[in-house]
Amino acid sequence: MKTRTLLVDSSYLLQRSFHGAKDTSTSAFGHIGGLYQFFTTVRKMIKEHMINKVVLVWDGQGGGIQRYVIDHAYKANRKNKEWYKKIELSDRDIKREEEKEASILKQRVRIQKYAEELFLRQIEIQDIEADDIIAAYCLKYNNKEEIFLYSSDRDFAQLLDLNITILFPNIDQPVNKANYMMYFNHHYSNALMLKIICGDTSDNIDGIEGMGEDTLLKYFPEIKFKHLMVREICKRADEINRERILNKKKPLKALDNLLHNIDRLKMNFQLVNLREPMINDEVRTELDNIDSPLSFDDRGSKNLIKMMKEDEFLSVYGSTFVQYVEPFYTVIMCERDLYQKENSKKK
Repeated sequence: MKTRTLLVDSSYLLQRSFHGAKDTSTSAFGHIGGLYQFFTTVRKMIKEHMINKVVLVWDGQGGGIQRYVIDHAYKANRKNKEWYKKIELSDRDIKREEEKEASILKQRVRIQKYAEELFLRQIEIQDIEADDIIAAYCLKYNNKEEIFLYSSDRDFAQLLDLNITILFPNIDQPVNKANYMMYFNHHYSNALMLKIICGDTSDNIDGIEGMGEDTLLKYFPEIKFKHLMVREICKRADEINRERILNKKKPLKALDNLLHNIDRLKMNFQLVNLREPMINDEVRTELDNIDSPLSFDDRGSKNLIKMMKEDEFLSVYGSTFVQYVEPFYTVIMCERDLYQKENSKKK
């Protein structure tokens, strides 16, 4: 049976889970929404897509430093340890925000411990973003595994020609290269080109002024149906403005901006191109060894049920340990088979 792998953008899923279930708590653990909803989401995806291998990929501390070196504005709009210097909050508000960050960290640590007992593999490398590790994994293993990728990041559409499937949290159906146009106004192969030209507000990557997706669709409607490279867009933009000048019309400012900001386009190519992920030797080693057998010594249900009782996790679920964990068994059994095969080779 071919391996069906679920890659999870775990730092994103934790944030989504935390804020989506912010009122979920137990007397023993405190706020448990992030922990509970994280595994309930993973559990659901394993069951729906018959997953037999899970890799949780986390943003490493200092993740994004390589992009920051290229562009100091990268993610400068995100909160950092000095966020309170940027906005006005009361002492009470500051305390509440600090408590929230502490709770997220506490739940992240607990998630990682639960994952070990459930035989979910994890990757976290200092200074490396989860996006780059996920992209590198897809590039390395797409011909060997059937990959399902959970993330809200549309940048991953760049990888659809590797025959991966993306599970976007806000789209009901799995997205692949065959049905991408049902959900987006451009051909999947133009995802990179769009980010290069339009930038990315969530990561504070500047695009070309006036060149949003609607403008691109207006002047280059073919991006809905076929792949266009940035240089083709620039060539056509130049032709449009030259034609306007010949007809005694003003050149279009947005297209003029595009033609006079080639350096920005080159910088954005470096920042958003997931076909050339920003990884290091440690990531390469982790990926080379990703299928090393997980030991069954002192790992499994005994430890997991102990933690769930400590956290009162099952009181939130409202049923038994066996019923909650049952969907994870396909992953656990595959990991057990791998472990036993490796052990038999040594004998």
